[in-house]
Amino acid sequence: MHPKSGLQLYESVMQTKDDEKHQIKEIEIRPSTFNEILSNFFPHHELTHNVIDEELTQLYSHLENFTKKMDSETFPSKTKPYPLNYSLDDQSGILMYTLCRLIKPELVVETGVAYGISTSFILKALHDNKKGKLFSIDYVFRPWESKNMIGIAIPDELRNNWELVYGPSASKLPKLLKSLGKIDIFFHDSLHTFKNMIFEYNTAWPHIKKNGFLLSDDVLSNNAFNDFYMKNKLTPKILQQKNTVKSYLGILQK
Repeated sequence: MHPKSGLQLYESVMQTKDDEKHQIKEIEIRPSTFNEILSNFFPHHELTHNVIDEELTQLYSHLENFTKKMDSETFPSKTKPYPLNYSLDDQSGILMYTLCRLIKPELVVETGVAYGISTSFILKALHDNKKGKLFSIDYVFRPWESKNMIGIAIPDELRNNWELVYGPSASKLPKLLKSLGKIDIFFHDSLHTFKNMIFEYNTAWPHIKKNGFLLSDDVLSNNAFNDFYMKNKLTPKILQQKNTVKSYLGILQK
């Protein structure tokens, strides 16, 4: 193992252990449905479920074939470095696609790629928009992970609008955002620890354009999301994953 990877692994373990010492606060926000969230942010949108499903048909098929192939592999291993808990009615991926279709972003930044499931939904929207670029930050630090497996599920035809920034977000995110200036959307889906999440929120927020969005996966895993929106006097929307009871996506508009 490379020394930097070892340090990153140690840091992630220590952050996780530190989170276990703190009680998670109750978030007094009722989870919203996919339709409620769209109606709240885009009351006059005309992108119906039927239209969305039709536009995503090819991607659904591609990802379904990918998941079937990965089902036969053993986790953790070089051939299956990440757990596979994706399903084709994954609400967060569909929401990311729809959001990007509606606001037609120029620049999107995400942290955490893994196989590239959510990444594929974003890139599909940029492809359909015929504009925009996605910068994704990810890094490998466990012995069974490898750089070539990052984003392996992303269809080849969607990769033109994508750039992988390889390295930990602690060092890469500030540099990337400084080089980009303002962005339309930031999506956190990397290490879900308080220290990492609050760092990424605080780093990304000043770079998000007015009316732009910050999205974060797994917002109930610690107090970072709650503390951030309370401190900044923001009103979040929370999307509960359709097939994962304890997984929630948080959405903030600037």
